[in-house]
Amino acid sequence: MNERHRRLTLFEAAAVVAGLGFGGGVMAVPYLASLNGIMDLLIIALAAYAFSLLLHLMVVEVVLREDKPQQLVELFGKYVFKQTWWGKALTWIIFALVLVTFYALLAGYIVGCAELLSNLFPALPLWAGEVITYIIAAGIVLAGLKAVGVSEKWSIISIAIVLLVLSVISFAYPFNALPLWSGDAAKILALYGMVMFCLTCLFSVPQAAEGLSWNKKLVPGAVVLGITINLIFTLVISIMASLVSRPVTEVAIIGWGNAVGTWALILGSVFAFLGLLTSYWSIGYALAIVIVERLKWGYRLSWLVATVPGFLMAIFGLAGFLEYMRYAGGAMAVLMALLIPPALLISRRENANIMPAFSMGKWGNIFICVLVFIAYLLMAVGSLIPVN
Repeated sequence: MNERHRRLTLFEAAAVVAGLGFGGGVMAVPYLASLNGIMDLLIIALAAYAFSLLLHLMVVEVVLREDKPQQLVELFGKYVFKQTWWGKALTWIIFALVLVTFYALLAGYIVGCAELLSNLFPALPLWAGEVITYIIAAGIVLAGLKAVGVSEKWSIISIAIVLLVLSVISFAYPFNALPLWSGDAAKILALYGMVMFCLTCLFSVPQAAEGLSWNKKLVPGAVVLGITINLIFTLVISIMASLVSRPVTEVAIIGWGNAVGTWALILGSVFAFLGLLTSYWSIGYALAIVIVERLKWGYRLSWLVATVPGFLMAIFGLAGFLEYMRYAGGAMAVLMALLIPPALLISRRENANIMPAFSMGKWGNIFICVLVFIAYLLMAVGSLIPVN
């Protein structure tokens, strides 16, 4: 791909970041939020936002210290594991874990989109919906970073419009009374874990840096904007669904649509479809680049290896176990939170003579690194808590 096909605007880069985290669990947050108080939700969301920003900005600094943006797997191999035999082995293990986790996520997005299409068009078989979804989703990834960025941009804008329409119309209906606090530590932790999952977009940071290589100073702003978009969407959906739904359902748009009207279910299906697509595009492209960098293959072959296994898992029904998504996301985030801070500290030491376009300064010290790791460890614990 030439330079023109990789160059992104600030908002396109932010949309790539937002897309990776958005589809994963945003429709599940309102149900968990409804089990807690409104103040619990706000405090948890702001805490998750702060910790997420810290970890993502660590990645920004590490990536910008390189001449060319690299994915996290290669950065860990370079700085954390070094070029020892055991370090090389650990790098390959991390690569394998990324493959397995991302295949499961991509399969889940294909199945989710296909189910939404089947609900909108009852005559459409599920397998046909999966084929249509794969063609739309993987086709954009094949076209490269610019196509992903533009598609993410218009999807984010469309999602915002749908969410605005649903929210405005909802004011015509009676609102539920919301408790301020729940006082239930387990439910609070479960909510925290899912909100953190929605705000975790680590593998999209190198793509934002790649697309903004024409002005590297824009990269931290794009990352912050992308995570902020996800925070706003998550809060609006959670608060509005809790106010209107009777009751709040595990997939938020079902309860919201039942309360407002059938047309809202249709709009909500479009909303959810676009949300899942945004995540597919960001994760699919990130995985293709991970394969390019690790195996030194061309982009088209890497695209096939990145997208076909997830499609086959969906077609042959192997995605049925994708409650695993919640656990896989938590485990991967903890692993990243364990490895990113050392990568930052080591890259600072080894590249002390390099002045990157962005540095966290004292906000990247050891104390902050430990604090962020604990925050992501709590996310993993929250993802394991059963909530009824």
